[in-house]
Parts: sequence; C-alpha cells; structure tokens
Amino acid sequence: MLLCLGIIEDALGKRALYKNYDKEDDPFVLERPEIYRRGAVFATGVLYLARATSLHGDFLAQEGSAIICIGMPPEAYLDCPVRVIALDEATDMEELSNDINRIFFEYNTLEQKLQDSVNKGRSVQHMVEILAPYLNGNELMIINSDFRLIAKSNHSLHLNEISGLGQPDEQGFLPPDIVTFFKNDIIFSKVRNLTEPFFYEASIFAKRALCKNVFFRGEYVCRIILPEDASPFRGYEPGLLKFFSSFIQLVYDLSSSGSGILPTDSMADVYIDLLKGETVEKWRLQNCFERRSWPLDGPFHCAVLMPSDRDFYNRTIRYYCQTFNRDIEGCCFVEFGGEIVCVINIGCYGGLLDNFISEHLEIFRDAYFRIGYSNCFSNIEDLQHYFLQAKIALRTGLNQRPFQWHYRFADFVLSYMASKLTEELDGRFLCAPEILLLGEYDKTHGSELLPTLKVYLRNNMNAVKTAKELFIHRSTMVYRLERIEELTGIDYKDPYKILHLLISLELLLKD
Repeated sequence: MLLCLGIIEDALGKRALYKNYDKEDDPFVLERPEIYRRGAVFATGVLYLARATSLHGDFLAQEGSAIICIGMPPEAYLDCPVRVIALDEATDMEELSNDINRIFFEYNTLEQKLQDSVNKGRSVQHMVEILAPYLNGNELMIINSDFRLIAKSNHSLHLNEISGLGQPDEQGFLPPDIVTFFKNDIIFSKVRNLTEPFFYEASIFAKRALCKNVFFRGEYVCRIILPEDASPFRGYEPGLLKFFSSFIQLVYDLSSSGSGILPTDSMADVYIDLLKGETVEKWRLQNCFERRSWPLDGPFHCAVLMPSDRDFYNRTIRYYCQTFNRDIEGCCFVEFGGEIVCVINIGCYGGLLDNFISEHLEIFRDAYFRIGYSNCFSNIEDLQHYFLQAKIALRTGLNQRPFQWHYRFADFVLSYMASKLTEELDGRFLCAPEILLLGEYDKTHGSELLPTLKVYLRNNMNAVKTAKELFIHRSTMVYRLERIEELTGIDYKDPYKILHLLISLELLLKD
C-alpha cells in the first residue's frame, strides 16, 4: 500500500522539529522506506531515512520523494520538492527504521485483508470492520442508492445518533423523513456525482462528514460516510477513504449486477459472524431470515461436517457447501475453520432431528462426511455455543464410536463432562469412597456388586427391573442389595449422594 508522510508522522508519535509539507496536501505516493546513501538521487515513492550530517547541499530529487531526517537538514532541503520531517538529534536510527518498517507492514497487511475479503466474496460489513481501527475512533457507514444502511462500523445505535440519520428499520432503510430531506436537498443532489472525496457540512448530518461516492457502470450506487465525531479529521483522511473505496468499487466491478451485491448480507455472512462470536444487529438477522422465510425463533440444530483429507487436497469443501445449499431444504451450509458448518431449520423436518438424519444420511455418507449434531435451540444468536456442542459431539463420537457416521451431543455429554472432570485428577480420586470400596470387594471376592449398583441406580432403584436386565433371580438381587448396604451404608434418599455415585460409576465403568 502506498502511504503518505502524514500517516507515518502520526504513527511514529515523535515531535517534529521541522517539516515543510502541509497535511492537507499530502499524496499517497510512498511505497517503501530506505536508508539514504550519500550521493543517491531522491527517487519518487521512496521515504529516505538520513542523519543531517550525511546530507549535502548539492543533490538531485524527484517529485514524490520524502526524507525523515535526524537533526536539522541543510537549508537547501527546506525549500525543495522533497518533503521533509526533521526529528531530534537523539533519535536512534535503528529504532526509527524498525518503527517505519512496522508502519509499512501494518498498512500492507490492511491492504491484503481488504483484497482477500474481495477475493473470497466476503460482505461489505466485513470490509468496514477491517478498516474501522484505522479511523481514529470515528465511525464509518455505507448507504446505498436506495437509502439503505448496508454496513457500519459501530454495532450500537451511537453511529445513527451522531450522524443524525436516525434508526433504520428492520431492513436497514433510513426513516422516510430523512430520505425525503435528502431527495429535496440541493447540496445532496450536487454531490451525488462527485468522484473525489468531499466534505458534507453539518446539516442533515449532526456532524461534518467526509464522504466518497462509488459508481457502477457510470451510475451512483452507494456512499461511504465518515462523520467527524470522536476525533477531528486528519489531513490524510480523504486519501484513506479513497483507498478504501477502491475495494468497494472492486466488489461492484466483479459482480454481474450492481443491485444484488451490496444491499444486504447473505445468511452465510451472518452465520460466520455469529460463529466468530461477533454481535449481529437484529435488522440483519431479520432481513436474512425473512428472505429465506425462516422463523427467527427456530427451532434449529447446528451440525459440523468433518471433511476428509481428500476434500482438503482437492479443495472441494466450497463445492460441497454450494451443492448442499442447493439440494438440501431448510439448511444453510458455510465453510468455517476448515470444516463445514450447517444450521438446520428443523421445523422443515417436523421438528425432529431423526427425520433430517434419515432423509439425508446417504448423501453425507456417500461424500464421506462424519457429522456431529448439537442439541435443539431457538435463539440463533447462541449459534457459537451450539457449534461447539456439535464439534464436541463429533470429536467425542469419533473417539468412542469410530465406525458410526453421525453423533449427537446429547449422547456424549456425560462422556464429555467426565473428560473435563478428569483433566487435573484421575477419575479414581474423584469417586465416592463407596464405589472404590465395592470395586475392591468385587476384585477380592469375584462378586458383581458394583455393576449391580450401576444398573440399579440407572433404573431409578427399581429392583425388579434391574433383576430382569441382569438376568438374575429376585432373591439374588435382594441379597446383592443387602450386601451393598452392609458394606457401604449408602443412603438412597440423599439426592446428592446418588448424583455422586452416578458420576463415579461413569468415571470408572465407562461403556
């Protein structure tokens, strides 16, 4: 990314002894830093770092070059095409060089993130959030030609308050009175066709705003707006906004139609934001769900599909997402973290996960996908937590039942809880003493008191049902229970003791 001297000066945070340039006229032309070598020509696009003692009065300089000088440079440099910043003589050259290289690296990373966002078809909202940390606390928003707020950097209502635009409706459209004002505003009409950044003075906006229009096939399609709220504008802010607008322009240029790409995020964009744990505005959720005719209050299940090595090698994960989205009703499949995540509108399957599994098991099995399913949920904003449930079900299920194709969190939650309980202590040291005593007794006497107790507790202390399940005579069952009581004195009326016994049995007698 090409930088301007003002960005570098602000990022350094060092007081300049002297500078010969105006931040209001500070082009983005610097492409790299370089230590000045005596006698070298000051070339366009290069930021030179030099000590004043290494500079001589006779030099050649091209337009668009710049110097950060340690100490005051000779007088010949004070009135020349080269833009100059002079720093204190005590400034360390190595530290200065490292700092400036870090600044170039940071902005090159910003450029790469924005380019990747375009390449991967990410939402404009995602791009706004990438740029937001570079705007000195001021908030950014984008409004399309239909007066619809399609992206904003602040998830609260604060941005609408400071801009004076009011709260958009559930679909993101601005209030009718604001739109009416815009349509009848002479200034609004005049700036609609400006191609360079411009300032919109406080009128409809509660604060002065820096704006940049974006066009598609010669027609105005959206406006990037930066209100001057948290901090005064810096001289290079228009250049930074112009830089950002080039990527919004790319989004339009790479699309087949200007009308369908910006107004709203896709459901996949919303789910990815939720999976990351980010806050998603209600109007975005409602808009996406209404377009799919999904109820916002569920019920839902989250599923995680584990790709095989072949999927990674052949890069088929995205293909399967697209195919499943096309062919499977009531689902939204997204690629996330190297896996395929699916949100299931389980209402399309009679509210039963069994119906979904039986209908689509062969499709997933033919593609060699093992799947973990979360519990049922109704609040889509909790998606990240149910995604973790599905991952845990998949991971635990593969470990315990590797030949199975699908795994439900409800079937493995106790195993998962047991694994978390034993992260610091072995299960033996968490068990109820009664369980350990019965285990030792069985080992010494060849009896089966501990397995009997497990089945008895699992059957809610129903002796008849337990005897049938163990295929033993009723008198044998009575004898075992009496022997257990003699050895341990278990109080079956204490719910906390029963809970401890069940957990202990789960830890020691895993299926």
